[in-house]
Amino acid sequence: MRLAIISLSSCLGCQMVFLSLEDYLLSLMSENSVSFAPFIVDQKKLTEVDIVLVEGTVRNGEDFRKAKEAREKAEQLIALGTCACHGGVQGLANMFSEKKLMRRRFGDGASFEGAPQGVMRLYPLDSYVRVDAYLPGCPTPRELLKSFLEFALSGTLPSRQGASVCAECQVSGIPLPQPGPRRTTDAIPVAGKCLLEQGYICMGPLTRDGCGAKCPSELGVPCSGCRGPSDAVLMYPTQDPKLESVRRLVRATERNARDVLGAISDPAHTFYKYCLAEPILRRRRPAGTSPYLYRLGEREER
Repeated sequence: MRLAIISLSSCLGCQMVFLSLEDYLLSLMSENSVSFAPFIVDQKKLTEVDIVLVEGTVRNGEDFRKAKEAREKAEQLIALGTCACHGGVQGLANMFSEKKLMRRRFGDGASFEGAPQGVMRLYPLDSYVRVDAYLPGCPTPRELLKSFLEFALSGTLPSRQGASVCAECQVSGIPLPQPGPRRTTDAIPVAGKCLLEQGYICMGPLTRDGCGAKCPSELGVPCSGCRGPSDAVLMYPTQDPKLESVRRLVRATERNARDVLGAISDPAHTFYKYCLAEPILRRRRPAGTSPYLYRLGEREER
């Protein structure tokens, strides 16, 4: 098999996971041809390959050119990581204009002459090119990447179907009601008990499985949604991350929905941290991501 991995605008975290495969990576390279991987091989141009893993998002024209070239030269294109699959954390840029983003990061006096022209709206990779399989994660879990590659290199691409993080979580229930909504900075969670039922904001019921639920099960940390929305969220309009999370918190705390939502200071970052750029969620008005999106000309830049 001829294999390649390329990065668009990204933190390169998924490539680091690829490198962390250690012995399996050495075995993979000895049995297959890794023709393009900037961290591994000294190859300047992407040649024709059987499989290309693409991480990151299209933020400018150069990213689009690279994504299009990858699609043209690869038999199968894999969206690697939540950024490629759903827009990831970078999708939060859709809340601001490009000029405002630059000012927030570099200050009012910075000059951006000659900088690449950014896209007006950030989308997942499959909005630009055809994607054959998806492997979300921020970054993709190491063992999941290894398993995925074993299937892919054998000629079988895993399907996109999956359950939620809660299906893998090893915690038990707790008597209700509980205080909330709250975060782990407010109080120490009861070990081994469901964080959502304790009133903590946990995205486990709405997030794709595959991570082993290590955050809530082993670390006592609420799921932030880094694996992206589960199939149920993407398929059914009623399964909106914000509405469903609030509904569950209402049950856990026995507070009304308005009070629960009012206690959450930043709903966009809380419920759509990794999927604000996902078009499927965006189309759901007023429940989906639409209220948080900046559209050119809709409001003045601040």
